[in-house]
Amino acid sequence: MLRLILAVLFRAGSIEVTQGGEKFTNYSDPRCRQPFTNNNTFKSSLFTPVKIIDLKTLKRAVENYENLTGETVDVDKNAIAEALKEFAAEEIKTALPIEAQAKAHQLPVLGTLQEYRESLTTIESGSPDDCVNMLAGGGTSLKQAHDRIRKIAECLDDKGLAALRQARQAVGQMWPQLEARGEASLREEVEKLKGLLAADNFYESLPTIGSAARTVVTAYFTLYAKAHAERAEQFQAAVEKIKGRAEWNAVPDTMRQPVLQPLTVRCCANQEQPEGSLVCKACSATLSQMESDLAALGGLFAQVVAQVQKLTTPPDMKVQRVRVSEFFGGAMEKEEQVRQAVARLQDHLLKLLDEGIKIVVE
Repeated sequence: MLRLILAVLFRAGSIEVTQGGEKFTNYSDPRCRQPFTNNNTFKSSLFTPVKIIDLKTLKRAVENYENLTGETVDVDKNAIAEALKEFAAEEIKTALPIEAQAKAHQLPVLGTLQEYRESLTTIESGSPDDCVNMLAGGGTSLKQAHDRIRKIAECLDDKGLAALRQARQAVGQMWPQLEARGEASLREEVEKLKGLLAADNFYESLPTIGSAARTVVTAYFTLYAKAHAERAEQFQAAVEKIKGRAEWNAVPDTMRQPVLQPLTVRCCANQEQPEGSLVCKACSATLSQMESDLAALGGLFAQVVAQVQKLTTPPDMKVQRVRVSEFFGGAMEKEEQVRQAVARLQDHLLKLLDEGIKIVVE
């Protein structure tokens, strides 16, 4: 009779059973039945009263559960707890991949995701009373966390991740190059973009992030296209200048392409820039490389000219290169200084001609 009475009280949620150091509060747990079916186990078990959850709290828990999941549940402590635990188990399965993706992309929401997962783990291991009280008292915050995770997941699709990658590339790689070349007008936009990317609610500003990033990207590609076209134009002009020289016709056909290679390799006229790439696919030149190429154009042109003259000069003819700068060193303030420098250069050139030497003026 005593076991029957205690079983009824346990079923009603008025008592809890402790057996072998383990506490049972849910009558649907098969392990809790042994104290009521085995005399020895019954004698070694402890039956203690619990604080009964009032009907108002149960109803509030049910309402919060419906707001959270869109489903209903019986106004019963154990039914509510079981439904909430099932919800928590499914949510953990959903949250883990989102957390892994956020970690892989170093997004500033790891703390939010870990906190949500920890609260779900607490629900899974909690007693029915804990689950009901948690749902009745913290159902609103749980719903907010649930909705926040859904928003984060929505922005981690292919489109969202592509937008984030472009934004990071804009502030991390494009902006330093723009800033170094005087594009200071974008500074405010870039600082705003940095702040949005670092915020723990960045997912709410994804359209703004995309718009700000496109502004920086457009400025970078405009600058890159200008430098790319300028380099191609100047090096192509240098190639045409080489081909216009009188000795060019004497260069063997098999040697023409190798001779011009230092110039033609930098004549990339058809810019092809894949999405996400900072450089042209054909030439792979960075902004700094193109600027260096233009600065070296004079030296490269002189090398090609020297090669052309070497190929077209008879083996028995001596060739000497003369640098004009050697005769015009220092500042000149008077007409007489200019005349003297020209005279020295002329005398030197005539002397070389008298000696039968071919002259290459640089």
